[in-house]
Amino acid sequence: MEKFVDGQKVAELFNLLIDGGVKFALLRNFNNEIPDKLSVDKDIDIIVNPDDLKLLRTILKKNKWKEVRHPWDFGNNFVFLYSMNSFLFYRKDGISLDICFQLCCRSLNRGEWFPLDEAIQVSVWENRKEVSDVWRYELSNEDYLIHLITRSIFDKKKFTENYIQAIESVLHFTDKMKVKAKLEVVFFKFTDTLIDCIYSKEYNSIVNRYITFSDY
Repeated sequence: MEKFVDGQKVAELFNLLIDGGVKFALLRNFNNEIPDKLSVDKDIDIIVNPDDLKLLRTILKKNKWKEVRHPWDFGNNFVFLYSMNSFLFYRKDGISLDICFQLCCRSLNRGEWFPLDEAIQVSVWENRKEVSDVWRYELSNEDYLIHLITRSIFDKKKFTENYIQAIESVLHFTDKMKVKAKLEVVFFKFTDTLIDCIYSKEYNSIVNRYITFSDY
C-alpha cells in the first residue's frame, strides 16, 4: 500500500519558507500530488533565488531539517559548470525537499549541469506567479514550459506522460512569441522545429531530431 507524506507538514514547510522571507517557486506538481497525495518516495522540487541560499540553510537548520547527500551526487551527475550552484537535498517528517537555484539542463555529451541563459534566470523571479495554493509561488506559464521542455530533452532524454500532460495543460496559456524568444537562446535554429513538434504533439521524435540536427 502506497504511503503518503503528511499534507499538513507539507503546508508547514511552505509556510516556513514564506514567513522566513525565502524567495522560491514550486517547480512541478504532477497530477496535483502536493500537498496531500505525495508519495513518501517522491520529492518536492523548488527553485530558490541564489541570493537567499544562506537564509534558506539557516531557516531549515533552525527548524531541524536535515541536509543529506543529494541522490544524484555521483560521477558526472553532480558536475556544475559556469559557477552554477549545486543542488541541495533536505529531509524531515518523511518529506524530501530537492532544491535548485537556477533553471538548468544537462550536457548531452558528459552529463554536466549548466544554467539556462541569464535572461531566463531573471525572468523566473520577475514573472513568478502568486497563487492560492499552499506553496504560494510557482513559475510563470512561459518559464514553466521552458523548464518542462529543457528537462525532457536534456535530462530525461524523452518526453514522459507526466511531462506531456503538464506541457499541454499550460501550452495554450502562454505567449508563443515569448516562449520562442526564450527557446531560441537554448536551441537556436532548432527552435522552429521544436515548436512545430510541440504544437503538433510529435513528442516522440523531438529528442532524436534535436540530436541529429545540423543546420546551425
